Amino acid sequence: MKMTGKFILASAIVVAGSGAAMAADLYTPPPPAPAAIAPAATDWDGPYLGASVGYGWATATNNTVGDSTSVNGWLLGGQLGYNFHLGDTIVGGIEGDLNWNNQQGSFTGAAAGDSYNMRWDGSIRGRLGLDFDGVLPYAEAGLAFANADLVTPAAGTFNNTHTGWTAGAGVEFKVSDPVSVNAEYRYSDYGDATYGGNSVHLNNNIVKLGVNYHF
Repeated sequence: MKMTGKFILASAIVVAGSGAAMAADLYTPPPPAPAAIAPAATDWDGPYLGASVGYGWATATNNTVGDSTSVNGWLLGGQLGYNFHLGDTIVGGIEGDLNWNNQQGSFTGAAAGDSYNMRWDGSIRGRLGLDFDGVLPYAEAGLAFANADLVTPAAGTFNNTHTGWTAGAGVEFKVSDPVSVNAEYRYSDYGDATYGGNSVHLNNNIVKLGVNYHF
C-alpha cells in the first residue's frame, strides 16, 4: 500500500509538470504595440504662386463737392510670395498681388450723375504667421494701389491711381504637400487722388479666397 501511494503521488507530480509545460508551450505573448509615428512637420518655406477671387465694398468720397458713394463688386487676380521661418513656429513672408476689379458706384448727392469705377488694385505686403503644421494663421500689412475712373457726364472720364496702405489677417491650410488654400480680410486706405479737378478719397474692404502652389 505504501508503494502504491508513492507511485500514485509520483505519477500525479509528473502529470502536473507535463501539463504546466504544455500550457507554457501553448501560450504566445501578444506582439508589442507599434511605435507611434509622429506626423511630418509642414514646410511653408520657399516661393509660391497662386490665384484668388474676392468681393470688395469701398467708399469713394468726392472731397471737392462733399459727396460719397458706395463702390461694390467682384475682383479676380493672382499673387506671388515667399515664406521663411523666423523661429520654430514663426513664419515671415512677403507677398504681392494684382487684381482685376469690377467695383462700381454712382453718386446721388452734390455729384449726382457722376459714377466711380475701380479698374484694378494691388499691394505689396509683409506677412507674419504661426506654423501649426498644416495651418498657418497670419497678419499682414503693407503698401496698396488702386486705379479708377471718375465718369462725369459734363466733362467726360478721368482716370488716376491711388497709393496708400493696407492691413488684414487670414488663415492658410495645406491641402497637399505643394498646394494650399487661404481666406483673408483686408482693409485698404488708398488716400486721395485728383480726377479732373475733383479730389477723391478711396478706402476699401475686401474678402478673398485663394489657392497657392508652393515650389
